[in-house]
Amino acid sequence: MKKKCNCCDGIYNSFDVHFTSACDNKCAHCVDQCYEGMHIVKPDIDKIVTTILENKDGLDDVLFLGGEPCLFLDELIDCVEKIKAASNLKLYVTTSVPKICYDKRDRFIYLLSILDGLNISAQHYKEDVADEIRKTKSQYDRQAFYNSLPYKEKIRINLNIVKPYLYTKEDLTACLKHYDSMGFNSIKLSEIQHGKDYYVSFEKTFGIKLGSPYSNGCQTYLDMENIIPGFKTPVLLKRSCFMCEETLKASLSDGIKVVCTLFRKPTNKYGVVYEKWRIDERMGVIMYTKLLRKIVKMMRTMAGHCDGDGGGYNGHCY
Repeated sequence: MKKKCNCCDGIYNSFDVHFTSACDNKCAHCVDQCYEGMHIVKPDIDKIVTTILENKDGLDDVLFLGGEPCLFLDELIDCVEKIKAASNLKLYVTTSVPKICYDKRDRFIYLLSILDGLNISAQHYKEDVADEIRKTKSQYDRQAFYNSLPYKEKIRINLNIVKPYLYTKEDLTACLKHYDSMGFNSIKLSEIQHGKDYYVSFEKTFGIKLGSPYSNGCQTYLDMENIIPGFKTPVLLKRSCFMCEETLKASLSDGIKVVCTLFRKPTNKYGVVYEKWRIDERMGVIMYTKLLRKIVKMMRTMAGHCDGDGGGYNGHCY
């Protein structure tokens, strides 16, 4: 492992901008569940830009996501141009690359040229499987389009480890090799959160040990050469921990970290900007509330209400 970090530890100084709640996909495991089709008012660019620039002090970067931000490709470009002209913020976009990007290839490539990074939510290297995940039918050859894009040093491929679509060692290996051959900047593998019907452990699938994602870092750059010989593209694994996946157990080290976290004041700046230009900076409050609930459960376990083994708390209380 080359690097590890935990997004709950306050390592980011960034804004997530929900550019629109519209999306042309209907992924069952999506944490937002925000599908509203195309019948939605276009984003108000001036208000979004003003909101970001008025709060830019202390920020490092901004991530545009949705819904699907590229459904409003021209408006997104306008927004990125204005923020770039008035700040030194690094700007990123996460997109499933809807057909408008194919139809307006030159505009999409221009957007890519002015961004600091683009995350493509590819879902799967087999388009029939990817269509099943998205619950929509692809209207162009996505894989050929991805492979034809310039600025590959800026592009990261995002993949979800999710039952029953992409979860076996064989399928994951084939999918990773497929995108490794295209020469992108990196690949991000994410375990599903808040979805026991979809959750799959990367550790168990590949038979490796990475330690607790909460205590040791839920985001880990993997040593892929030891997993898939000859693999060249950096792979970032985003794992789920007991805080976001109810089927998982907390270890003793997790419990210690939970207690210590209660006495540490976050120093980073993080917020979510919604399409109605409201900033939500309650992440710290939400995390502390979750931590307190976990502490109560751990105290009940340690008091003998449940039995624990193997470093995890098991039984009816958890």
